[in-house]
Amino acid sequence: MAGISRTELLRIPAALKGLGYTVIAPVRSGRTCRLAPISEPEEVETGCLRVTNSPKDFLLPNGEILYRYQSTAVITSYGLKIRFPTVEDPSPAALAPECALPKEKLAFFGLRACLTCSLKYLDGVMLSDPPDPYYRARREGAFIAVLECEEGDEYCFCGAVGSDRVPDGYADLIIRGDGGGFQVRAMTARGERLLSDGGIPEARNLPDRAPKMKYEYALDVRADIDSMDVSGHVETCTLCGGCTVTCPTCYCFDIVDKFTLLNPSDVERRRVCMSCQRKYYSMIAGGTTFVRTKEERFKWRLRHKFPQQGAGTGPGSPAGRTLTVGCVGCGRCIATCPSRIDFRGLMQETCNDTRR
Repeated sequence: MAGISRTELLRIPAALKGLGYTVIAPVRSGRTCRLAPISEPEEVETGCLRVTNSPKDFLLPNGEILYRYQSTAVITSYGLKIRFPTVEDPSPAALAPECALPKEKLAFFGLRACLTCSLKYLDGVMLSDPPDPYYRARREGAFIAVLECEEGDEYCFCGAVGSDRVPDGYADLIIRGDGGGFQVRAMTARGERLLSDGGIPEARNLPDRAPKMKYEYALDVRADIDSMDVSGHVETCTLCGGCTVTCPTCYCFDIVDKFTLLNPSDVERRRVCMSCQRKYYSMIAGGTTFVRTKEERFKWRLRHKFPQQGAGTGPGSPAGRTLTVGCVGCGRCIATCPSRIDFRGLMQETCNDTRR
């Protein structure tokens, strides 16, 4: 079947915007691409292999306001005196939080297969009992159009962790490059309606295809990370946290209360991103830190990507579920790292694999 042109393909994000979706797609930004809300379909970049961010940034946005409340704040000659309500003593404030769940409909256009796998992982964490209401409000009803990869680059290893194909139920449309054009296959009823309403021909017999890997790996996802010697891999680590910021499955956050001196009684409770590579991640009252060294923090991150030997479930998964690997092989942590720390070599050493 003959493919469609880029102009015809861009009818899809245009139609989604017409249906009231906020369309998130790869957009060129200098020499890189990033996922961003588009104003016009022509902004979509279809030739970008790796974006610098991920759907996580829109489903769990950094600094989102969970709710607002009124505290008791008094400005005295000694400065600001403020008391926050507690469960034992709620009297200092009229605790009537203002909470508004997000209502916008999100549509992700041009996601790669690895990023759809990251959505499956995040769903297992954020929608497990009890579900996160803010994540659920953004995630429910989200439209997903996947743009397949033909070949990975030197950082890709999605095939080694099983993220080279779209999980069942995680795409409304599959888009495949076809020479100078594209072929589109609907995976859901609403995907079919969108193509039909837009007059876009559907490729109904699109055979399954995995992207080619530049390098092949056979990583041991159950490796005993605690026993590894990682000193040679992290000696150049600058502790910038870029690996966790760009990782599409890192979901750690902290809760902070924000207010201004102009109006200290109005308090916003916010959720902010947290990196396990920072020293204060494991710091408790009194200054005690549990994960002290770079080596310990590096292993901590790997343990949340590759479960240890004998683990029956993946991190964040309820008991009884099958193992879910927290790494989707997108290569962002390696590509972003200023020291190019590459844990794939470490995992290969563990399972005595060779790169071909």
